[in-house]
Amino acid sequence: MVVLRKDRRLVVLLASCICSLAFSADGGLPAKPPGRFFPLQEKDHANADSFKWGQPIVGTTYFYWYDIDTNSHIVNHDGTDALTTHPADMNGISYKRASWHKTQLADMVAAGVDFLLPVFWGVPGEYDGWSFVGLPPLVEAHDSLQDAGLRPPKIGLFYDTSILKHNRFGKNQTGYHVDLATDFGKEWFYTPIRDFFSLIPPSKWARIDGKPIVFLYAAAFAKKQDTEQLDYVRSRFKQDFGTGLFLVKQPEWLGQSDATYRWGAAVDGPVIADGNVAALGPGYDHSAVPGRKPLIVQRKDGQTYIDRWKKLLVLEPRQRPWMVHIETWNEWHEGTDIAESGEYGRSYIVLTRLFADMWHAKKYQKF
Repeated sequence: MVVLRKDRRLVVLLASCICSLAFSADGGLPAKPPGRFFPLQEKDHANADSFKWGQPIVGTTYFYWYDIDTNSHIVNHDGTDALTTHPADMNGISYKRASWHKTQLADMVAAGVDFLLPVFWGVPGEYDGWSFVGLPPLVEAHDSLQDAGLRPPKIGLFYDTSILKHNRFGKNQTGYHVDLATDFGKEWFYTPIRDFFSLIPPSKWARIDGKPIVFLYAAAFAKKQDTEQLDYVRSRFKQDFGTGLFLVKQPEWLGQSDATYRWGAAVDGPVIADGNVAALGPGYDHSAVPGRKPLIVQRKDGQTYIDRWKKLLVLEPRQRPWMVHIETWNEWHEGTDIAESGEYGRSYIVLTRLFADMWHAKKYQKF
């Protein structure tokens, strides 16, 4: 999902997202979110679990757009295979099925992952689109693992900001380019965050010092920016949910964030943007994506992933970042996945657990 993805993003978004509600810049934003966890008050967070600032933790981006029933994100529009890496078991893979989410969450537990970031294309009002439909089954799967005595990873938000440009929110379902320098643009920008967290029980939120984690993708999709845009989002969230946000931005975003990261670490990681967040991945290969120029970063039988982790673990613990973002759990189009696959089995789950345990120990590692 580097910038190279934007051509495919537009094609898939227009083909797979079905608008049930035709909201537009002229008609306004939906007044109410789709979920029941809204509004919330400060008291609703009194006993919530939370990571602490500086605590070594590991998170990963979770792509849940796949659906075997419709072949969405499994077969390209020309009938060719859409996946570079393939799930180990294609039966039942679907964002609509709690059973599939449960398998992925259980494997994250095995891998030592502390939090996941569902990649959310939450265009306001498109509440029958996969980004919204896939979240209740994810929550159901999370509940099921908890009922079985496991501790599934907490749930944060990866805000796919490509929707600021690629959407059908405009008049007659034309595209609307969101201008964050306007009051309406700021409200539009905030609405997907509101909608996402309305669907996730607050007890499941991934938090830092009580504040839910939100990663922001590229700022380039906004028509314009404003230095107050992130402050606006925090203020609105506090008003609606009774708590602040832990915002993790890419460097090009204007405004103050809590931490900074860089996307693209599957290609050239590890990447440390601000001393707090490190990003890495196992390699990259988008050979299955139509229209792309060749770009392959070889995995070298896992050595690429191993070497990237080692570069972090040899840093002095008091000076190394404390949060790791693994890019990605299961972006099978671009071959950045560490989930179980037909090509690599569970080897990257095993490797991730090994390095996550070292990371959590917060000790100097000598290799």
